Formats: sequence, C-alpha cells, structure tokens
Amino acid sequence: MTPALSSLSQRITAKLSSIRQDDNYLRNDFHALSSTAQDMEKRFDKAEKIPTPPHEMRLAALRRFRLAEELTEREWRMVFYGLADSDPQYPGQPVLLEDDAFFPEINSAIEKRIETKTLKRRDWAALCSSYFAYRNESPETNPHWCVLRGHIAKGYFVVKAAIRREKSWMKTIEFYHDIFTPQAGSVISQQLLAGESNSLSSLEKIAQIPDSSWLWKRIFTVLLAQLDTLNDPHYLDKISWLLGLAAQWVRFRDDIMTATLTRYYHSTYRDQAHSALKQAALEYWDNPQLKSQQNKWHQYVSEPVAAMVRGWLAKQDLMHFFELLRGNGDVDQARLHYWLRFANQMGFTRIVMGPDAWQDRGSDFVKFREENRGRLSHLRSGRSFDNAMIMQINDYIFVEFSGTGNAMYAYRVGQAPFNPESHSLDINIQLKDKYRNVLRLPHTPRAEGYNKTRITGWMLKYDDELRKLGIRWMAEEPIKFVDKKVPSSAAQVDIKIINPLRDTAILRLVENTSCIVSDNRQKGGVLSVQLKSPDDTTERELLRLGFTPVTKEPHRYWIK
Repeated sequence: MTPALSSLSQRITAKLSSIRQDDNYLRNDFHALSSTAQDMEKRFDKAEKIPTPPHEMRLAALRRFRLAEELTEREWRMVFYGLADSDPQYPGQPVLLEDDAFFPEINSAIEKRIETKTLKRRDWAALCSSYFAYRNESPETNPHWCVLRGHIAKGYFVVKAAIRREKSWMKTIEFYHDIFTPQAGSVISQQLLAGESNSLSSLEKIAQIPDSSWLWKRIFTVLLAQLDTLNDPHYLDKISWLLGLAAQWVRFRDDIMTATLTRYYHSTYRDQAHSALKQAALEYWDNPQLKSQQNKWHQYVSEPVAAMVRGWLAKQDLMHFFELLRGNGDVDQARLHYWLRFANQMGFTRIVMGPDAWQDRGSDFVKFREENRGRLSHLRSGRSFDNAMIMQINDYIFVEFSGTGNAMYAYRVGQAPFNPESHSLDINIQLKDKYRNVLRLPHTPRAEGYNKTRITGWMLKYDDELRKLGIRWMAEEPIKFVDKKVPSSAAQVDIKIINPLRDTAILRLVENTSCIVSDNRQKGGVLSVQLKSPDDTTERELLRLGFTPVTKEPHRYWIK
C-alpha cells in the first residue's frame, strides 16, 4: 500500500471510531429528517383514508410476535393489521383471531391501549382491517372476533376524544355505527334499497373494508330479503336497479339474480316476460331450456322459477315464429293462439330458420338474430322462405312450419329422427318424417270465433289428440296465499299472515325447526323466533328474511 493510501485509511478509521463513540451523532445530524417524520405521522393521522400496509410487512411482525420477541409500536400495529392473515410458511397455523393460545395476549394489548387512552387512529384502523377481513360468513360464531368488535366500538371513542375537531370520516363512521354491532349492514342495506345517496365508497376506505369482507355478504343478504316486503309495483320499479347491482357486484351476482327472479315469480307479473331480467338471466346462466344448463339453473332457483323463464322463452319464440317468420303468408293467428295456451308447459323451444330469415337485413331481423344468438338453427332442403318451430311438451316434440298449408308433426322424445338442439336440420328427412311421427295433423277445418275460453275448428281435434298423449291445457292461475297456521311437532308456530310472501316463507322455514315462535305484531309488537339450539343454516335464512338478532339472547331473532 502506498503512503498516501495508508494515510487515507488511517483518517477514515479514526473518523468512524469517533462516530461510534458519539451515540448522539446520528440523531443530531438528522434532526430535520426526524422532524419531518413526525410531521408526516401527524398528517397521516389526519388523513381521511389510511392505506393498508403490505402483506409481507404484516407477516414479518406476526412471526416476531409468535416468537415472543419484543415489538415496537409500529410492529404491534402490523400485528393488529394481521389478525386475520394466514402465513403461507405455516399453512396449518390458525390465524390469530382463531388462535386460543395467542389471542389473549392480543386482547390484553388492545385493552391496555383503550384503558390508558393511548389507542391511536392508525391502531384503530388496523383493528378494523382485521375485523372486516376475517374470512367467515358467520364471524359471530368466533368469540375472539366478537371481543375484537367490542374493542373497536370502545376504541373509536378513545380516538375521537384525542382529536380536537370532528372530521368528516368520523361522521361517516357514526352514521354507519351498526357495522360494529350484531346488526351490521342494516343501515347500508336500507339506504341502498331506498335509493338514498350514501357514503359507501368512503366507508370502504375509512373502515378498511376489503371487497371480500363478510360485511358485503351480510349487506346483500339483508337487502335481498327486504324484496319480499315490497309491494309488486314498488318491486317492479327496483328491477333495473337490481340488475345494475348484479353487473357491479360480480361476487354476489348469483344471489341477486336468484332473489330477483324468485320475487318476480311470486308477483302478479309472473306470466309477463320481463325483457331485461330475462336477458340478464340468459347472459349469466345460459338457456334454461337446454339440458346441459338445467343443473346450473337448479343450483340457483327452484324448478317453478326456471319453468317461468322457459315459459317466457316459449311465448317469445311463438310470437316471433308466427309474426316475424311467417314466410310469404299472413300471420296465422289461430295457430299462434292455440300454442300460446301451452307455452307455460313447454320445456324447450327452438326456431329453425331458412335462408331468407338468416339473410334478411331488416332491423327487426337483425335484432331478433342478435337477441337469440345460440338459440337458432338452420333449415335445410326447404324453400328459402320456409321456417320451422320445435316445441317440447312433457315427453313429446311438436313441429310447426311457417305459412299455412303445412301439417303439424309430433314425435316422442328419444324416438324423433333428429336432435332438437342441433344447429342444422333437414325439413324433409328429419322434421317431416312420415314413419316415425306419432301425430301428423292438418289445420282443418278452419278455426273461427275462438277466444280465451273457447276453441273451434281444428283446435278441437288437436286438444283431443293431445289429451291422448297425456297433455291438457292448463290455465295460468294467479298465486294464492292461504292464511293458515302450519302444524308442526318441532316448532310452536303462532303466525298471522300479514305480509303474504315473507310470512309464508317464515312458516316454511320454522315448521320443521326446533323453535318457539311468538307473533305480537297486531298488538304493536314484533314477530320473534327463539331457536332451541344453534342452527347455522336456519339462522342465516332468518337474517336473509330480514330478522334482527337479539343482542343479549343467543339464537333469538325478531322482525316487525
């Protein structure tokens, strides 16, 4: 080493040595930086929205906590943020909110900060984050989570007392106060249903509510249960809004569609197709007429609701077939009238179009093809203006043809010379099979003077032949609610039907449940249900129907 380098090395060593001896060197030299950090902390506390720290930062603090290492205030805050976090390094390890060994220490740390009034807003926000991030659709079944809820409610007032002037975020939290009570979500759901302006987006960020939170499930459960409390006209006005919610909240789309379709089925509009509701259901769940999709529909709605939508599609197809796709002739009103009588029994319909209908550029045809994409087939071998209509009723498939002068053909399901769901069908070889049909009926004599209650001409013959196949016309009847008490050995039921849709649903729910039901609504009181033992399924359904849990009485619920 040269003398110059040696001299430089000695000077650096001496300088470092003197720095090590002066413990105050860094603090004094970076006084401005320290002041800036403190100023940033104050501004952070005043902010309306506090960002959630990175997952890795939370996990690092959680690991130090589990190793019983001493934590800084900042690390404690990371632990508070991570109470619902699972650690990928230890997949079998419970989250802290479910850890009986470690949660008592967490509980003590929170209690100490509340009692000494040292709980900071950032700590409170961290606790909120864990409270809402806990992955459990019924979080109230976890006693540790319930303790955390109580700490957050008390802690808010500690935080509030430390801030001189009321901030706008405080007003939001206090307006939605129920989010830290067993009735969480009631205020928000009522606001949404009433169409009132709300601070929902602000609440999400202020209270650290993730998109996956149990709270959103609770909100939509209460909200959708309230559909049963609306009269039919009011409900009808809400359908467009509900479809907007379904488009916005993909996570709850199926729940929203299920509730909306089911409520529509129980309305006086059931036999009138709702175009937007039908299109949304087809977009999300596909065609309920197709066998391949029926299981999907039955995951979400009952068979009567699915049959309602199939009936809508059948009526739509009949109208289009006999009006838009009539070929060169006039609309055959008699055939349209006759088959519409059976639309509510049709499990499947398919329009098979010839070249003219496929190539027509008229706006009506373009719209028709677009709206029915995937539900149309190509007709081969016929005249360019020919079209066919396939209808399934019970175990039989019926085929009608556009224009007058064509007979109707019928085949038994499974024995027809074609697959009704095929994308291409031959009019002569498949649809008009002279040997395998069970019926081939002309439309003679002419039908005249028919109406809703009276049929004439060829219709009489058709009705006779369909009856031989076990098919009878069934008038569409309005829904009737029976005002009666349902006897049950399991439940003591005493319900007066005041709200037919909701109260009938309650009766069906409790009739086989071990519970006591008390109805004092006619005296100005409430309808209450006291379960004799815990029942998660029944309790979730009670919440869906709009019941509120009684705070100090486990498994007891009430509704007005």
